[in-house]
Amino acid sequence: MNFRIAIPTIARSKTIKKKTIGYLQRTNIDLSKIDLFFSDPSEIEDYKKELKDVPIGNYIPTDQRHIRLQRNFIARYYPEGQFLLGIDDDISSVQMRVTEKKTQELIDLNEFIEQAFEISQSHKFDMWGVNAVLNPYFMRTDISFNLRYIVGCFYGWRNTYQAKNILSTEKGIDGMLYGKEDFEKSIQYYLADGGVTRFNYVAPKTKYYSEDGGIQTYRTIQNEQHGVDYLVKHYPLFCYENKNKKSKWPEVLLKDQRKKVKRK
Repeated sequence: MNFRIAIPTIARSKTIKKKTIGYLQRTNIDLSKIDLFFSDPSEIEDYKKELKDVPIGNYIPTDQRHIRLQRNFIARYYPEGQFLLGIDDDISSVQMRVTEKKTQELIDLNEFIEQAFEISQSHKFDMWGVNAVLNPYFMRTDISFNLRYIVGCFYGWRNTYQAKNILSTEKGIDGMLYGKEDFEKSIQYYLADGGVTRFNYVAPKTKYYSEDGGIQTYRTIQNEQHGVDYLVKHYPLFCYENKNKKSKWPEVLLKDQRKKVKRK
């Protein structure tokens, strides 16, 4: 299958070499499929030095300093119909559940990605993803097709210029773009296609909110709260704020709360 790997990155030349690229090198992925998208084009030469032994496909300057703008740029960069795998620049590994106490690294990554696209496309759903949290005890063993959170650090989609693939660039009162862009995209694809595909037995190994560089260069609690407020305001039947969260970061939960229509 002809898919490309799109990795948005900023201030992580060493991290991406050690983590995301390091993991991909342990798999059977063709590294020439990788396209790096740079929020700060001045960093490209530094990345090229760090990755000089890696056959990266393309180094692409965007000068888009927010992940929402980056994802919109990526969507418009590729032709319609292109199959794409989106990965963040700080993924240590992608793991598959073996038992409720054990996971193992997914090495046959190319086969998994191709299968993921085939299954998702057979249901006429253009986006697929994996479980957000790597915890085998809570990871399920099935594939779901209802409204689920598709975490933005590792997911696949068939590219389109339709509204479902373009994120809002509305700003808060502080002039900042909102956070929670992957929640918004999950809802947009669900509404447009009638479902999203999620492989609940697979999850990324990554440090959410704690890795230097990337969106941590501008992410704040206020910005994340703006994202939650935006989603609840614009998609009230499909999400609600998580009031029982344990972390300091504002969180939102997805649920299709539309009333079921009773058939006569």
